Amino acid sequence: MKLQSLFFGTLIATMCLDTLGAKTTVNLQKAFDNRCIKAKAICTGGLNLEFVVTNLLNDSLTLILPAGWRFNSNDPKNDYQDILVTHQEYLSLKSNATKKFYIKGYCCEATKSGPVQGIAYTLGKMADTNLVKLAWYLNTNHFDSNTEQCSVWAISDKQETGHISCKNDSMGTLLRRYVANIKGEPIPWFTLLKRVNISNFGDVSSKPVSFNASINIVNPEVCYVYCYIVDSSGQYVSQILGNWLLAGEKVYIANFNVAHLKKGTYKLVMMGKKTPLFERSFNI
Repeated sequence: MKLQSLFFGTLIATMCLDTLGAKTTVNLQKAFDNRCIKAKAICTGGLNLEFVVTNLLNDSLTLILPAGWRFNSNDPKNDYQDILVTHQEYLSLKSNATKKFYIKGYCCEATKSGPVQGIAYTLGKMADTNLVKLAWYLNTNHFDSNTEQCSVWAISDKQETGHISCKNDSMGTLLRRYVANIKGEPIPWFTLLKRVNISNFGDVSSKPVSFNASINIVNPEVCYVYCYIVDSSGQYVSQILGNWLLAGEKVYIANFNVAHLKKGTYKLVMMGKKTPLFERSFNI
């Protein structure tokens, strides 16, 4: 019986070594499950992690860190934001070697403090289905870090999908459509460019920059129209734009600098000769 157990244990170990040989790439989760590696994750400040991995095999190994992997904050005193990896990475190690890898991700808990240097993180696991879908979309497309962070928060914290904005508007439109589909909501009628900053000291800030909307209106007669933004009390909070419009159906492009506006609910208004041609609320 002991010989049978010994043989079975040797067979399992041999299978692990054969499967995870030098020319094999293996998913990070599988490497953990097979106890082929050990690792630790420490924040180096902001959105960056130092991921120290030790290869326990007598053979070289390439690990796949998949898009959608979530490192969870493991600090006993404070609850810092978890970090979501949105771009797949390959981590190569020699046999029995220990190596440091520097991993960049995005915060996925907007109401919590940003990660600070020295904070320990768990070894992680795949995030929920919706965040994994987003991560794989970001992995196969190129966006700036500001756009990626806003898109992560749009799903993880249910922030406005319209807050996703980027320089390439056609790509931004596709990304907003994709996120709206994941969330099961209509495609946003406006975009709000925000500047996100997550410092190495745990400060998280998100400031509005500009508002943009393409709106369809029906103008009953030739007249001079006005477009502006008001706050929840009806006070003007933007410049008032005016120009002549012909009668009929029109597409009007509204662009406003909103860097001075605080968090809250606002309304875009287009006023015709006697009545509003358009009124709709949005949040900052």
